[in-house]
Amino acid sequence: YIKDGKGLKPNEKIYSEFLHSKEDALTLAILRLSSNALRQPHFHFNANEMGYVISGCGKVGVIVSSTLSTDFSIEVGDVVFFPVGTQHYIKNTCDEDLLLILAFSTNNQLQTLDMDDYFHGTADQILAQLFFKNQAEFKKVPRLKEDQAINLP
Repeated sequence: YIKDGKGLKPNEKIYSEFLHSKEDALTLAILRLSSNALRQPHFHFNANEMGYVISGCGKVGVIVSSTLSTDFSIEVGDVVFFPVGTQHYIKNTCDEDLLLILAFSTNNQLQTLDMDDYFHGTADQILAQLFFKNQAEFKKVPRLKEDQAINLP
């Protein structure tokens, strides 16, 4: 980041100023998604998330409830922000890799819940009640050995 923000585009300046103001309380990460890859729906218990698109393009989705969600396109130079507890996902829609720098508003361990972990961590009888399905249907859902935080095509 550039500390003084001179010569930056508006979105770059916002991102740079945010990073500078939180330099003693941030966790930074890089997210690289190959073509058609999906960072599955998830949310963070203890941090806001801000991302800056370095390369590629994609879609970002925010899920508010089972009846309310939205998505929007992102490209190089865009900034995205998800408040703590907001369920969201990121999908690469380009042929090239989608690369983002992510900043989380905590310098402690980031606490994240991925939806597949929630699904497999909930008892079948509760899932049956939530989704109005027979409990036996949920016993058929396979448990994958690999972490599904990022689903590759």
